[in-house]
Amino acid sequence: MARKKKIARKSSPNIVLIAVDSLLADHMSAYGYSRLTTPHLDRLARQGTLFERTYSQHIPTTPAYASMLTGQDCFGTQVVALRHQGPLTPKVRTLAEICKSQGYNTTCVGFGWNPASRGFDKYLEFTGWGSWNEGRSPKAENLNAVAEPEFARLAGEKKPFFVLLRHMDPHSPYLPPQPFDRLFYQGNECDPKNRSMDPVMAFKPFADYFRSWMPPGITDKDYIIAQYDGALAYMDTCIARLLTQLEALGVLDNTIIVLNGDHGETLYDHECWFDHHGLYDVTLHVPLIIRYPAKVPAGKRIKGYNLHKDLVPTILDLAGIKVPDRFDGKSLNALIKGRVPSFDREFYITECTWMRKHGWRTPQWKFIEALEPDFHFKPTVELYDLVKDPGENMNVAAKRPEIVRKLRAKMNAFIARREKETGISNPMLTQGDWHGLKGVGPFKTSQQAYDSMHIGDPKAAAKLQARDKYADKGEHHPDPTMLVTVIGRGHSGTRAISHTLAQSGFFMGTTQNESGDLLPPEPLYEACRIFSRRIRYQGQFQWDFSGVLEGEIAPEFRRLVETYLQNIIASPAVRKGWKLPETTLIFPWIARMYPDAYYIHWVRDPRDCILSEHLTDRLSRFSIPCDDVPEVQLARAISWKYQADLVRATPRPRHFLSLRFEDFVLDQDSTLEKLTQFLGVSMVKIAIKPDAVGRWKNQPSTVNLDFLKEEMARLGYD
Repeated sequence: MARKKKIARKSSPNIVLIAVDSLLADHMSAYGYSRLTTPHLDRLARQGTLFERTYSQHIPTTPAYASMLTGQDCFGTQVVALRHQGPLTPKVRTLAEICKSQGYNTTCVGFGWNPASRGFDKYLEFTGWGSWNEGRSPKAENLNAVAEPEFARLAGEKKPFFVLLRHMDPHSPYLPPQPFDRLFYQGNECDPKNRSMDPVMAFKPFADYFRSWMPPGITDKDYIIAQYDGALAYMDTCIARLLTQLEALGVLDNTIIVLNGDHGETLYDHECWFDHHGLYDVTLHVPLIIRYPAKVPAGKRIKGYNLHKDLVPTILDLAGIKVPDRFDGKSLNALIKGRVPSFDREFYITECTWMRKHGWRTPQWKFIEALEPDFHFKPTVELYDLVKDPGENMNVAAKRPEIVRKLRAKMNAFIARREKETGISNPMLTQGDWHGLKGVGPFKTSQQAYDSMHIGDPKAAAKLQARDKYADKGEHHPDPTMLVTVIGRGHSGTRAISHTLAQSGFFMGTTQNESGDLLPPEPLYEACRIFSRRIRYQGQFQWDFSGVLEGEIAPEFRRLVETYLQNIIASPAVRKGWKLPETTLIFPWIARMYPDAYYIHWVRDPRDCILSEHLTDRLSRFSIPCDDVPEVQLARAISWKYQADLVRATPRPRHFLSLRFEDFVLDQDSTLEKLTQFLGVSMVKIAIKPDAVGRWKNQPSTVNLDFLKEEMARLGYD
């Protein structure tokens, strides 16, 4: 039985989840760090409650966010690897899906590629990388540039909102803008007497990447650490600006503000140089701060243990949202109100980033077991006494074999219980080519791992962290960029293919509307008008397209199209594209400008198309010559024919696939298989409405469509 949708009142609290990638809790002044890196977040903590012992069980980003956004552990999400293959299991709902079912508007900023980001109404992207040659990287300002207009829009709506902000500043490359680059360092980072960076640059798998964003001749590790700290301070200031905006909009106190990290960061620790792999506490320990004056006390610090899986139940509890979903986690209200001192003090830990390991953590002991040899040549078993050795620098596995046996038995018992409860095998044991090297399987030796794993530059790093990581299905080395666009008349169901591409890992633009159109569209609209100057109308709904099929493309047209697509073309994503129905109006020149692009021609029965209004209904809006007819459905039918004729007249690009909306609705699996074969990327299934097909049968046309019969028959609409 379908769940009844609840319409949330505006009085329901808004939800803002500030999710920060690679945020090392121990480098935040709110958590006792000696440097004042996060003064504004310190203030946020004083206004709310800070949790001192929050842990990320599943490293790195992909499984961590899966847990954060579903309330499940890795057995519930079935996600453990950075290069996770396929979508999130449909057995669980995401926080976005739950909020949407309760009448919330939902927006995701900077995280559209992740399997756990499923279900948002709107996805906004921003540039979150950089290199030494490109200069300082204003990642947080880039985020604010897209988030601030969205907050302004959402605050004016009648419905409450849930916004996920995914900050990237603490993630390498660490390139904070001035003056934050020298806020914590005044030395000579290239001092020849300092040799602390020698082992870092000697680590072959990462050396090329480091050289692409660290200063040439770098010798001092403390400079790089100061860059990380400067990036925190810079991000902290930019977050303060967003909080000030929410206050100015009058919604701050009725908004649940949550700051959480997906995982920590290994700076100069454990030879896992300036990354976030290894099951050490610098990676597992993450910050958690919650501000909501109505229910969360100010100035409180919670010492009890909690995990990512507790976040969703907590947010829903604070928001007063009751759902039938079963979560692995629990609401932290029990800790806030002092009903219990702690949640899970012992827990299962996993990582599948550059190494595949799992283990068991207790308040005193950390047990780590390698599932295959790693590229750091570390021992198969590690054991640390966290009380005597909180830095985890002394492996005592050989000295305390009885503790190893005890912790391994606890871990295996937990795994067996969860396998029985969920009916699946431990996902850590079913990862195949988790490292992205197809056909290699588990590494046999550490030397093989060391020689095979490599990240060469920020774009290669972005491939592992951006949308295209999800789409690559495990490709380790960069592939040629794939550019995809959708052509098809407005109201031909192009929204469905746009959302399918986005959910399947294609970057579809920084700003989109609910239909998945790339915004703002005005440059492309003007390009349509320039294109139309070369069209000649012959009467009787016939056009001469020779003027656009021959001759040079107008320079002004090129400039406008390049302006419209600038964020798409500049994106480091390997799989990217755009959708705007008006692209169909200029298809011949677009195909000539981008001959290697992949073109998906999306068609729909004109009898259904003419039932809905669209900007292209009146061709004259785009300076296309045509008879002016008063009957709106006739105008829509003429527009449908014009676009069908134009597409048919255009020489086929190298990559071209024509699909019918009706086939997608009635047999989505077969249509997705065609798309998978065409694009070479496994496509994700989305929710669709079967009643979208054949609506014309209940709303018959008021005009004669005989002039469309030939084209309808060609497309199978007899």
